[in-house]
Amino acid sequence: MRIDRVAVGPLHTNCWVLADSGQALVLDPGDEPEAVRAAVEGLEVIGVALTHAHADHVLALEVLDAPVLGHPAEQAVWRHELAHLAQHGYFDAGTATEELLTAGTPLAPVPEVPLWQGEFDRVLGEGDRITLGSQEVRVLHTPGHTPGGLSYAVPGHLFTGDTLFPGGPGLTGWPLSDFDTIIGSVRRLLREFPGDTLVHPGHGANTTIGQELPHLEQWRQRGW
Repeated sequence: MRIDRVAVGPLHTNCWVLADSGQALVLDPGDEPEAVRAAVEGLEVIGVALTHAHADHVLALEVLDAPVLGHPAEQAVWRHELAHLAQHGYFDAGTATEELLTAGTPLAPVPEVPLWQGEFDRVLGEGDRITLGSQEVRVLHTPGHTPGGLSYAVPGHLFTGDTLFPGGPGLTGWPLSDFDTIIGSVRRLLREFPGDTLVHPGHGANTTIGQELPHLEQWRQRGW
């Protein structure tokens, strides 16, 4: 399996392209449609799988014209995003919103790019499998950052979205997010996967399960 990363948008969201046998599964096409299209050139895109439905993970989704896969609880997350956009003119970035706006970070969509309507062609949940060429991608329900947060696993690799990063769990300052829940999800991942498993997060650099496992209790005590 080939794994490519395309960092897109003002928040440098990691869009992951998993490819095998001429097919591609795209995880979190967050922005920059042309960059995402270029990453899958020559491949049959069999689906777009979301780790969650915050705006910075879905904004290039419609241009791929492929089935959309995700957890049904994320429909409420996307409805909140659209309502916030309609009321304020920009998407909700939780407790980071004011800081990002002050820094001039754009949180509004590009007008010419069509917005996702929030419907899933295939609903995913814990234990489901996605067939990609000769490979299978395992689906794990890892809520906390959002209620329908998903992680995706292939041998030796774990794609965690905004659930697990180098240095701790994702933020829980959004509506529908919860710190105790995300700590439970992170604990599960750190205990279930081998230490040499490569963790591919939704933003920033990769890490490994072994690098992060010793810090779990520290994260729980600090509360973020």
